Amino acid sequence: MTVRRALELPAMRRGVPEVLAGRDSLDREIRWAHAAEVANIASLLQGGELLLTTGMGIRPGAAEQRRFVAELDQLGLAALAVELGGKMKAVPAPLVRAAEQRGLPLIAFHREVRFVEITEAIHREIVDRGSELLRRGEALHRRFTGLLLRGAEVPDVLAELARFVANPVVLERAGGAVAYHAGHETDDATVLAALTSLARGLEAPPAIAAAVPMGEDEIWGRVVVLAIESPPEPTDRVAVERAVGLIALALMRDREEEGLAWRERGDFLGGLAESREGEALLGARARELGFAGDPAALLPLAATPRPGAHRLASDAAWAAARHAVQRELEERRLPLLAGLRPGDQSLLLIAGLADRGDRGRLAGLAADAAEAAAARHLGDREAIVLCVGPAAETWSEAGAGLRDTLESLPAAAHGDRRRWHDVAAADTDRLLWSLREDPELRRFAALRLGPLLERDARGRGELLPTLAALCEHGGRKAETARALGIERQSLYNRLARIEQVLGVDLADGETLLSLHLALKARRHTEPERSPRG
Repeated sequence: MTVRRALELPAMRRGVPEVLAGRDSLDREIRWAHAAEVANIASLLQGGELLLTTGMGIRPGAAEQRRFVAELDQLGLAALAVELGGKMKAVPAPLVRAAEQRGLPLIAFHREVRFVEITEAIHREIVDRGSELLRRGEALHRRFTGLLLRGAEVPDVLAELARFVANPVVLERAGGAVAYHAGHETDDATVLAALTSLARGLEAPPAIAAAVPMGEDEIWGRVVVLAIESPPEPTDRVAVERAVGLIALALMRDREEEGLAWRERGDFLGGLAESREGEALLGARARELGFAGDPAALLPLAATPRPGAHRLASDAAWAAARHAVQRELEERRLPLLAGLRPGDQSLLLIAGLADRGDRGRLAGLAADAAEAAAARHLGDREAIVLCVGPAAETWSEAGAGLRDTLESLPAAAHGDRRRWHDVAAADTDRLLWSLREDPELRRFAALRLGPLLERDARGRGELLPTLAALCEHGGRKAETARALGIERQSLYNRLARIEQVLGVDLADGETLLSLHLALKARRHTEPERSPRG
């Protein structure tokens, strides 16, 4: 119900209404109608009303009249209608000017009207229209629900919505990517061009958008109706809201089904090492779960978020990241089986190799996929730790290799950063991780680094990171300075202070090895305090 529509009602027409101001604002929506004759009426309203008055509450002074209009406009009044002939013979000029300046519709009735008839007519139409919206919305909801119960998917709901609103509909992911669109009669290029214009704030057709929730705090994306073919109708908003709820349910159903499949594959992969089934049965089970092909060898891989990974705000972020890793490897047409380890949500993978010599190449592809997924979904390219096990000829061997690969994840997560950690090779970090509970290891690290830690605690805390960078670069000072982003002379000064504090010669290879081991030991014995050394 707009002011323009209200002026067409017979109850209003009987008063011979004249629009004195705010003609450009006649499409304002009327939420309710109210009659009052008091000066402080603004304090009694909520906004959106059509206010009917004989002018008894309007004070005679120009300043008071301007203030009266300002208070009503700030409140969000839909329109002010004044009956002439009783208290007022004409609407005061200051009142008209103030209303025109603010764009507030001001209506004068030149004949006496019954305010009760006007309020009843407006309220009846508002209620009737609301009931009609609700009725049509419930009918559409039943149609949508019937579609889903018959096994229809999200695209079917969007197509039905497009038919109802007679306009194209787009389902967007939270990042803005188009997941699906139903074009109605408009071609795809026009729909996507209009969506791009809308996203960039350029000239675009009117749109109705509603978020698609996924749980309490997560927004999956949004549904957008683009009014390209026909103007938006009031029922369109109701239709979109009904559709959004069912789309969310369908997506949650799909996510639950996918989650069950991930857990099922994870249970299989996690139990491979202890399985008593024969190789033929294990291979058949793997094929049932989606592993395709007959590769020459099997390669176990495992991945997990690095402790304290930047922007790892929710399980949903990690879920999106591991899905991205899986999709990237599958797009390479690799035989692949991916699952989740029960309990800690680590990603388990077994990939097929055409030749055992492809192990390094495949590990590199997996590292590329992990880095890209981490950058996009976790906000840090180094946020995913990837371990690669030895190539295996049988599923039983692959299971044993996967078990060792999983056991290597914690040590890799707290050790030196690598694109991928080779479980098949001897590794100092894994050795130190296995000894992390040994008090002698803690004592060794404390004795070797204690004075430096105390000095850093009193100063700017730069000496320990400098020593760590020097060790990581094998004592090469030029590379160490570049890694720290400092001049070489500044590095020399720091190294001199380190030698003085520890009473050592950093040019001695055995001394540097001992300090490097102490730094690594400290990472594993105090991972929460010092995850990166």
